[in-house]
Amino acid sequence: MNSKKFLVTILAGICLFGLMACIHSGPTPTGEETKDVPASSEIQFDYTGSASLAVISPVEKEVLTLRDFKVGTGRNRMLIVGVQAEEGGKDNEGDMKVSSVTYGGHALTLVPNSEIQVSSIWFKDNKEYFLKVALYYLLDPPSGNHDITVTYAGPVTSANVGAISLFNTKQEAPVNLVTNQKNDPGGKKEIITKITTKNNGAWVIDFLGCGKRKTRLENTTEGYKQRFEAMESTGGKSTLVGGTMSVAIAGEITLRWVQRRWTVNRLAHVVVEIAPHR
Repeated sequence: MNSKKFLVTILAGICLFGLMACIHSGPTPTGEETKDVPASSEIQFDYTGSASLAVISPVEKEVLTLRDFKVGTGRNRMLIVGVQAEEGGKDNEGDMKVSSVTYGGHALTLVPNSEIQVSSIWFKDNKEYFLKVALYYLLDPPSGNHDITVTYAGPVTSANVGAISLFNTKQEAPVNLVTNQKNDPGGKKEIITKITTKNNGAWVIDFLGCGKRKTRLENTTEGYKQRFEAMESTGGKSTLVGGTMSVAIAGEITLRWVQRRWTVNRLAHVVVEIAPHR
């Protein structure tokens, strides 16, 4: 082999060795290296849905179903469900008590201290009307499409349900919670609720029940995202709205709902902090 051919052969070998070295020195880890890499610690939105009780007054029902609610396959899942009901007359107040909330047959748990009830006298018939809102949760709900079923203690005139599922949440009951209410038809057409979050990267979730339909409720808080609006339009004609807000740095958050139309009519507001998984 002459010197020229020998030099070409040596250079080709060096290039090949360098190419192989580059291939094996890249940043992509092997399967063994990736198996214990933790999931993202930031809370992520998964899915939302809502439903209203389908009745024609004076017919009443005691079971409300949100069909085919979807939960994805992300890690550290949580399902939060807001339940609302409205009834007229003191004799019917007990019917609004929730007997059970299930998702695909799995029982949800009442968020501690989340039940709130407000009442007012309707001037047209001089009758007292009651509005109740409560929150329920399920840790690590099964993935897939399943029905959310709300069963009341008795048949109710009006009811709504709204649900929000999240990923990467702390797997324990949400305990930082604030409730608020308003039933004065006079004054400003708004309700303002404050909560002080305790965790960086937490999410605030709220559910607001109203004793009217077509309320034109709007949340004017910067960074807030409304997720659903359920309006029961045939029986008691009530509304349930809800949404989420990501809070990067723990601190006081003020949520402001404005009612663009009508007078204030039984507003029940429940706000809860969801901590991120660490």
